[in-house]
Amino acid sequence: MAKVTWPERHQRAAPRWYVESFRNALRRVAVVLNSEPRYGLCRGIDLRCSDSEIDQIFAKKKWDREIIQLNIAGEDPHTLDDEYRAEYFFYCAVDFPPRRGARVARFVVPKPFLNWGFTRLHHPEGTPEELEVEQFDGSIKSETFIRHCAANYLVKNFWHNFVHRAIQGINNENYHEFRGPAREDSDFEADNLANILLVRSYGFPVRIRGHIGAKTSEQIEALFRRNRCNLIFAERAQHRSTDRSSMGREALWEELEWRFRRGVANLVSMQLIAKGLATPSIRVFLSGEVRSASGKDKWSLKTWRTGSVAIEVSGRRLNSNCPPYIPDDELRNRLYGHELTQERRSTIRAGRQKREREIAARVLGDYRHLIESDKSLRDSVAQAMNAVAVRARIPAFDRS
Repeated sequence: MAKVTWPERHQRAAPRWYVESFRNALRRVAVVLNSEPRYGLCRGIDLRCSDSEIDQIFAKKKWDREIIQLNIAGEDPHTLDDEYRAEYFFYCAVDFPPRRGARVARFVVPKPFLNWGFTRLHHPEGTPEELEVEQFDGSIKSETFIRHCAANYLVKNFWHNFVHRAIQGINNENYHEFRGPAREDSDFEADNLANILLVRSYGFPVRIRGHIGAKTSEQIEALFRRNRCNLIFAERAQHRSTDRSSMGREALWEELEWRFRRGVANLVSMQLIAKGLATPSIRVFLSGEVRSASGKDKWSLKTWRTGSVAIEVSGRRLNSNCPPYIPDDELRNRLYGHELTQERRSTIRAGRQKREREIAARVLGDYRHLIESDKSLRDSVAQAMNAVAVRARIPAFDRS
């Protein structure tokens, strides 16, 4: 069997071990889907087990044939253009049909998603302590760590698509009917609930009142750090040159703002969950006006927003008092194809991460105070979280 290593950029086709990562992900999803009393096939399975241990349980009970299904979608030989693949042959389809008193976790995966996902897999950022690599033979280069990261990312991807389909009623056939703010709102919800279901899929408690131990909090944070290990959507974006060339300045600015808002929402979601403050509702808004000023040439173009970042958590609006972080040279890069140096890209990435952390820290403090002091808020969040579990037909979340 080929050695499991982080991929190199020249590698194109996904190896067998990466395909198996989809099955590792599906097994965890299937356990969650079949743990509710109505579908109690998998009750009692400890999801804190390793992927290999869960694999052994499935093999013993022959569940791979019963409750998971992976289908690799073949390509049309007449559509060999990567831009076409990125636009029309990229997104996975998930399904969870009933079968013999159980629910099947089914992944239909197009070849571009499979191969690009492999080539853009990378080791996550963080120290060995932050990533808790000691449980994976103590190295980010170990086979168990690489396999875990690959599957971890796919578990969240499945749940994100699950939320779109099972809770929102959005699928591969009708997604084009929900553009603009409707799509943004659907992704805020899907990202947050996917984070919650990812934590559930690895056996950690999902709590809403902040009652969570320091060790458990660190383990959840490490799980989220390891999840950030794939740039597949950045790969897709690189192949959509027609999309970019058809967008004007205003549309490109709106896209950059959307990417920033979504990054903030995702970080806030993860930090709240890790601190035992999970919520079914997180959204990010930018206040103020967008203004622009042109200089003597197009490289002098400056665009900025006058307001700050506002967060909605569990229906409560919180003002971070922080401005968004969208450098104007990033807009020039998208608008005129003016390439940024690698050093500048790294500076922008670091600046964005710093701003996101600053916003998340303020939101976390404000929301913790609210949830501790307002019983009606605690009760409403508990009811809303339980409603999500009912809709997803999975066991209720821990309210403690």
